[in-house]
Amino acid sequence: MLNPTINSAIFEFAKLQFIFLMMTEDPYKKPVSYTAGFFMLIAFGIAGMIFGTLLGGILWTVMTGKSMADITTAMGNPAYLKEMQVLQTFTTVFGFLVPAIATAAFLSRKPLKLIGFEQKPGARQLVLTVGIILTGLGVSSALGYLTYQLPLPQQVKIFFDRWENMYASQVTGLISLKNPSELVVSVLILALVPAICEETFFRGGLQNFMYRSNRNLWLSVIVVSLIFSAVHMSGYGFLSRFALGIILGLIYQLTGSIWLNILAHFINNALAVIMMYTEVQAGKSVADAMNDKSGSYWGLAAIPVVVLLFLLLFRKTKQTELADGV
Repeated sequence: MLNPTINSAIFEFAKLQFIFLMMTEDPYKKPVSYTAGFFMLIAFGIAGMIFGTLLGGILWTVMTGKSMADITTAMGNPAYLKEMQVLQTFTTVFGFLVPAIATAAFLSRKPLKLIGFEQKPGARQLVLTVGIILTGLGVSSALGYLTYQLPLPQQVKIFFDRWENMYASQVTGLISLKNPSELVVSVLILALVPAICEETFFRGGLQNFMYRSNRNLWLSVIVVSLIFSAVHMSGYGFLSRFALGIILGLIYQLTGSIWLNILAHFINNALAVIMMYTEVQAGKSVADAMNDKSGSYWGLAAIPVVVLLFLLLFRKTKQTELADGV
């Protein structure tokens, strides 16, 4: 005979699975399978990225009178800052947001509901999500610092450094942080737009479709978090972005609301931009601020707090769903 503690754990896990299954039931489902939707979204994402780049190139020629071949050389030139921001926005929207919504439309008669846009979060869920992402940033930062301390082979370090310099160059060409008004624009371009588009694609799209297909929570969260981190093409930042992906994936899986993911992702990005702004105001360049390798392992101490907050989020979601008759 099982002891009461084990019985209670089994019962709680059964309720958790039941809630997840009910949350992912779609009465508006179309005949296309979720597995097909997962791979369709990847294909649409690649096609959307190409289309967004071409469309942005056309806008570039209209705005500047220069050829598309001049885009690369204009990167980082302050004279073309606004044009580069427009190009980045088009690429992000057509590479992530549009493909996710289009794929969801193939799977459901209510694509926005399928992704999670119609799932309104409660006030306590909002507070817990903010707490999770703020404490999770400590964990993510510590993992980033850990990566810099690893005894990597020299060739790997050279490869990682090349990635970091390329990424820093791209960001430098997209933002200017000389005054508060430029900070606001930078937050919109590098924090809000990516938060909306990437969360719709990765959590509302890929993870959502994968979980509905295999019903395996951890497999879906981990696989999509790996893809999420790899897409950002940062060797030193891989572990920290993977951890962030896990946090964002669990927030989505526990609540079904894409709005909470957008909020959490926005907070993460906005804080990074604000930190860059403070360092630029202190005399650093944007590139130097981005390549700062300082940090510590203390952020790992936040792991128990993150776990506790997730348990509270699960409990609140469970209470809400059961109250709604799930």
